[in-house]
Amino acid sequence: FFLPEQVESLVQAALECEAWEARQGGLLASAEAVRTWDRPNFRSALLKEVPRLLVDKEYRVRKAIAVVLEECCQRDSLAIYDALSEVVLGDIRDKFSRVVDVGEADPASPPTFLPDTEGWRSLETSMGALEAMMKGCGSTFTPRISEEMLDLLSQCSKHTNRFVREYAYFALGNVFDVCAAPAFIEWVAPRTVGIIAAGIRDNWSQVRYAASVAARSFMLKAADEKHRFYPELLGLMCLNRHYVAEGVRLYSQETWRTVCGPQGGARLLVANFDPVIDAYAEAARAPNHAVREAGCHCISELAQRIAGRPSNPTPHREHFTEVRIERLLQTLLGAFEDESWPVRDVASMALGHFILAFPDRCMAHRPKLVDLWFEQMADNIPSLRRNGAKALTMAMSVWRESLWDTVFQRLKNTLPEVQLQPENSEVFSDYTPSGPFSVPRKALQLGDKPDPAVTDQSMYSCGSFAPKTFKRRVRDSGCMNCSTDQPQQLWEASEGMVHLFVDLAVLAAQQPTGTAADDGLDALAALLPLLAKAYGCSQYRHHYLLKQKVCERMTQLTEALTPRRLLPHLPELLRITHTCFTQDSHRALQESAREVIVAWRCNFTTENWETACRTAEIKPEALPRT
Repeated sequence: FFLPEQVESLVQAALECEAWEARQGGLLASAEAVRTWDRPNFRSALLKEVPRLLVDKEYRVRKAIAVVLEECCQRDSLAIYDALSEVVLGDIRDKFSRVVDVGEADPASPPTFLPDTEGWRSLETSMGALEAMMKGCGSTFTPRISEEMLDLLSQCSKHTNRFVREYAYFALGNVFDVCAAPAFIEWVAPRTVGIIAAGIRDNWSQVRYAASVAARSFMLKAADEKHRFYPELLGLMCLNRHYVAEGVRLYSQETWRTVCGPQGGARLLVANFDPVIDAYAEAARAPNHAVREAGCHCISELAQRIAGRPSNPTPHREHFTEVRIERLLQTLLGAFEDESWPVRDVASMALGHFILAFPDRCMAHRPKLVDLWFEQMADNIPSLRRNGAKALTMAMSVWRESLWDTVFQRLKNTLPEVQLQPENSEVFSDYTPSGPFSVPRKALQLGDKPDPAVTDQSMYSCGSFAPKTFKRRVRDSGCMNCSTDQPQQLWEASEGMVHLFVDLAVLAAQQPTGTAADDGLDALAALLPLLAKAYGCSQYRHHYLLKQKVCERMTQLTEALTPRRLLPHLPELLRITHTCFTQDSHRALQESAREVIVAWRCNFTTENWETACRTAEIKPEALPRT
């Protein structure tokens, strides 16, 4: 083992070395030495080195200072802060504006693009040092919380460098943790609530997470007075429960449960409804696609979980006035034409839930919605095609009499379009997104030049670029807003109709037995020859994908139409399914076809099954049983 004198002398020598690794190691070792032996003279010697190392050329050395300061403040509390506050706060003020050293860049030819995170020297690490001292001092730090400090943290929370903003919000969280409750309620909370609201809207996930940590500390410290700050924070906190970054999302969900308690948040949302709707509407127009998606999720929740249906209203339904409903609908209609496909996807389903909740209020938008849903069912994105059919079926459950003829005719016309599909078909996997869940762009090939519009530009977390136009362009073909328009894939339009076919059949089967339900099922059964022709098309590259979707949904279709209606068309459907099962190029399709055949064996009588096999010229014993 080592004696404290030995370790301390080695640390002092390391802090004087030219190699940054030695200086960093010396600081980390000194923190362990303080934690283990806690010798006051050694702490005093360390603190003399802080002003020099705080502005060290190496980032990792500067960052290690925070570890030492936290350990020292845990022991000497405000004495450490008082001795070093001018140094730390002064460095933050001095480095707040970007400075490029002459040795780092030629003043005669400055760089055309400098990332937001470069050129700030010790600003970020000095913010970390300030946060560490607050954390080390704990509750004794309350007397040092001043207007001047909050002004400085407010400025840092708006800084261009996202790491500085992140540290600012962690520091604010520490301010809330250590602040005495009376002082917090009297002046700290009113002074900082707007800063927190801005932070949990930040476009960088790391900053949003740090602000979410501060928001939880804010609400816990506010305790019984937290309702005073709901108008500014509640809607934004609810919004982050659906944010794409998992850390932000899970942390915000836990915060929501903590703040709202076992009664849930519905009562709080409607009590602050207008500010909440403002927050959701603003999010749906944000420059970050992930924020727009989260906004649509929250608006969907209002209809699905808070309003209820006319036949089964919730106690909160009375808060949904005509003006509020129309504003939410207009927000979703705008999002339904967003350039980012996940935003369109969520907005589509949200509109379906709004129709179930407020059918009369939505009726004026019915023609436009039907057109948008049919466009969505021909989109390049598989989930959009699936959810477009689901949303339209939700509308059909309310407006069946008004929409049946229109929807049925368009289904009948579009289902066989795959027969016209050229050989060189395309799928979404042929594209690469500009970021997760962002706007798809054609994959670059070897030798291609990158698009200057998205090169060396400011970028938000999750890969989304700085503000741009959000509405899709009006064009003659294509179903996504990307820089290169692509012809609509006919096989994808037919796949969307397969989903609509099955969903309508399931909806009709769920209706009370009677003439209307039977007529609907009979009409859909009459389209089975068209389905079989689309199912059997193999002239294009991606035919196996459409076949797999048909197989995946065939069991539902059989149950909805009943074996009696499917029986006349079983031989042709069985022949195609048997072909899918016997091929060995696409294993997923093979497995889906096997499941369909096994299900059909159970659904049809032995006599009908064997007759269908003979008609299809298939030996029954060659087909799988399990």
